[in-house]
Amino acid sequence: MNGLTYVLSFAIDRGGEAEGMEFKIREKDDIVIYDISWEFKIIDEMPVELHKHVKSQLDMGKTQFLFNMQNVTYLESLGLGEIVGCLISISKPGGKLILSNLVPKVRFLFEVTGLIKVFEIADDEESAIKEFSK
Repeated sequence: MNGLTYVLSFAIDRGGEAEGMEFKIREKDDIVIYDISWEFKIIDEMPVELHKHVKSQLDMGKTQFLFNMQNVTYLESLGLGEIVGCLISISKPGGKLILSNLVPKVRFLFEVTGLIKVFEIADDEESAIKEFSK
C-alpha cells in the first residue's frame, strides 16, 4: 500500500437520510493513516468496518496506526468502543495507535471518560508522525 491512497465508504439509508462513514487510507513512513469522516453514530444495521480494516492491516504486518479525526464531529459510546477495540487489537502485537486532530467536543469526551490517559493524542498529523520515531 506504500504511496497508495484509497477510500472506503459505508452508508445506510435511514428513512431517506443516509448515515455512514468514510475513511481514506494512506501510508507514510510505514504508518497507516486513516482520515476518518464520520459522525460515529454506529447503528445496529451498519457494519463496523474500521476495526475490521485495522485487523486486516495487522494481519499484513502493519504495526503503526494514525487516526486523523479532524472530520469526526460526534462520538457516542459505540463509536468510542470501536476506537478502543482498535487500540486493543493494535497494542496486542506491540503496535502503536495515535489519534490526531480531535475537535474540541470529541477531545472533551476523551477527557471526561479518562481515555485521554489511555490514548496517545497529538494536536496534528505532523506531530503524530514525529511521535512514531521516538
